[in-house]
Amino acid sequence: MINELRLHPVMDPLAIAFVVAALIALLSLRPRFGSLTRGRWAVLIALRLAVVLLTLVAMLRPELVYTKVTPQRASLLLLVDDSRSMQVADSRGDAPRWDNVKSLLAASADDLDKLSETWDVSAYRFDATTAPLPMEQGEVELPPTPTGEQSALGAALGDVLDRHASGRVLGVLLLSDGAQRAVAPNDLPPQIAVRRMAAENIPLYTFTFGKSGGSDRADLAIDDLVTNETIFAEAPTEVRGQLTAPGFANQRVAVQLFWENADKKMEVVDTEQIDTQAGNQSLPVLLRYTPQMPGEYKVTLRVEPREGELVTTNNEASTFVTVRKGGINVLYLVGAKRIGGGPGPEQRFVRAAVAQSPDVVVERRLLDYRPAEVDLRDVFEKGDYDVVILDDVDARALSLTSWQAVAERVRGGLGLMMTGGYHSFGPGGFRSTPLADVLPLDIGPAQRQSFDEPPRTDVQLVGPVRMKPAAPIGVRHPIMQLVDAGDSTAVWNELPPLDGANLIDRRDLKPNAAVLAEADDSRRHPLLVAGQSGDGRVLAFAGDSTWRWQMQGFGDAHRRFWRQAILWLAKKDEQTEGRVWIKLAGRRVMRGARVDFTLGAENSRGEPVAAARPTVTIETPDGRNVEVRPTRSGDHWSAIFRETDVPGDYRIKVSGTFSGAGDKTVPDTFNGTAEARFLVPNHDIELDRPAAEPSLMTQLAEMTASAGGEALAPEDLPTRLANLAAEPPKLQEEVVAKTTYWDTWPFFLAFVALLGTEWYLRKRWGLV
Repeated sequence: MINELRLHPVMDPLAIAFVVAALIALLSLRPRFGSLTRGRWAVLIALRLAVVLLTLVAMLRPELVYTKVTPQRASLLLLVDDSRSMQVADSRGDAPRWDNVKSLLAASADDLDKLSETWDVSAYRFDATTAPLPMEQGEVELPPTPTGEQSALGAALGDVLDRHASGRVLGVLLLSDGAQRAVAPNDLPPQIAVRRMAAENIPLYTFTFGKSGGSDRADLAIDDLVTNETIFAEAPTEVRGQLTAPGFANQRVAVQLFWENADKKMEVVDTEQIDTQAGNQSLPVLLRYTPQMPGEYKVTLRVEPREGELVTTNNEASTFVTVRKGGINVLYLVGAKRIGGGPGPEQRFVRAAVAQSPDVVVERRLLDYRPAEVDLRDVFEKGDYDVVILDDVDARALSLTSWQAVAERVRGGLGLMMTGGYHSFGPGGFRSTPLADVLPLDIGPAQRQSFDEPPRTDVQLVGPVRMKPAAPIGVRHPIMQLVDAGDSTAVWNELPPLDGANLIDRRDLKPNAAVLAEADDSRRHPLLVAGQSGDGRVLAFAGDSTWRWQMQGFGDAHRRFWRQAILWLAKKDEQTEGRVWIKLAGRRVMRGARVDFTLGAENSRGEPVAAARPTVTIETPDGRNVEVRPTRSGDHWSAIFRETDVPGDYRIKVSGTFSGAGDKTVPDTFNGTAEARFLVPNHDIELDRPAAEPSLMTQLAEMTASAGGEALAPEDLPTRLANLAAEPPKLQEEVVAKTTYWDTWPFFLAFVALLGTEWYLRKRWGLV
């Protein structure tokens, strides 16, 4: 049906009319020689007029636009789960799920054959991947036994949609137990693919095989093993997990914690007796152990197999932990009551900066002066802490015996740091406490600051106060080094000033005091003073607003300053060796999944150092050594390992020559090595949890309900196919078509024929 005639003239219509008029006017010219009868003249005029008309058509370029309706075929896709969970015998009549699938498809062969007359019917099987299934006269050729190691439900739906993206898909029939059991990169959530189907108006018909409770088998399983991957020697460690015990209701089972010893053998270090319950509930498991020696250890939670279990690979779960030596334990005491409000922001930023170091553990205690003079003598006498920081803590916060215990511990080797505040040093009343003897400065007799009076200006430096290294000691002291190598003065000059500080007079410094930092003012007031009391190191820091460094873009300088202060107080700055490290995204990796890890090196202060390309090899459980090529990423290296098909323990080995920061405490270069292990559990993801999931299949079908999708029982498959065959889709496609005659070969041939005929006749009649 013609809808409209459109013209696309090559020039202005008025110009076209002028050209045509001129051509018609030329028709009246007769030849001046030769004889020409009236009939011959009429023939020539007719030929020339036809040429003019064709020229007019070519100049107007007419186009016929119309619509036409054509029949369209569409695809019906059959997707069959070919994973090993389809072997479970819990389908209709307690037959294997796969047998049920085969019998139902055989019963539907005639309907599939009839559907093929009007539909393009395609069948696919899926496990970790998707593959076509042969089909002839409606009979689908299925494998004798499903052998797939995964059920990549989402990836399979997405794949068949991609295969038929160029055509029209009128429906997908999914035959499965409905459980997605897949690992990356095949673990696309099925909801993503089904949302695409809903958007394209494609119905999904789901047929679930198997029971939602799985088979009625008895099974003990350990799940969700959780513990800290990095811990410290002689620190108690908790290992948590979940126990499920279907088929073993109201029984007592023993869950054991195995810890790898120095001989690489697993030994039981703790046991918990758990009373199981009816149903399939998860029961919490909590076991403890205190490792004594640093190193890397394998940790396993295990429940003994019992008679009646068909699968025992899920009776244990393992991971690896790294035990470090020399972990620094810091007790951060914060005064809760201060002039102008509660605890200041400094303590929060300092704790966050220090916590970035994996070898430093900070415990904060808020002292609210209720009751007055809290007794922490036992805490200090235990010796659990390497460093104590006092942040705006008034002397009356703790009892006199507590302060005496702190002073004795400092003389025995405890590191102590007192930071600035309205209730620090003299304003905090420490002149009359045992700490007066260990601090590196003498406290005057009239500096006390009461809680009920405004801040005293005679004991405070009014800000802004710019902090800089003090010559000559502070310039080269490890606490004040804010760059890897060279002079840190430029960085200190850029740091934001402090809001204020406690006033420390140089005349009050003790003989053993060393000024590390001072105010950039005319009197060079000390801001950071180091001292020694017995075997313990002491820092008196007059400031309390280094948090502004972090807030204004100097986070690295802030972290370095506080980490180096902690290391110096704990006497860790005396270490000279560097270390190579490996960090894994996870210590437990599903079979076939990739492993991401980073590696690098640090000097003794925790600063990154460079290297030529390190050598990385991975030792697999079957004895192979696979070389991995890492890529540089900032101050570390990144690597990916994908060959995780074999269950067991994998060992990453790193070696290389690393260049130090260049100062005197760190070698220019050192040869470093590191090892780390990860585990691929010997779990059967298909059969460890073989239960069908009809709820997921129902959810997926309902997502396409607007297109006609629905969840059906397996025995409804022949009926659904018969209904589809009885009502074939009447698909028609409207196409807008355009026809032009002026740019076709018949038009060109007619134009040439007219001109040729006119020329031939003129030649024959002697007119040329």
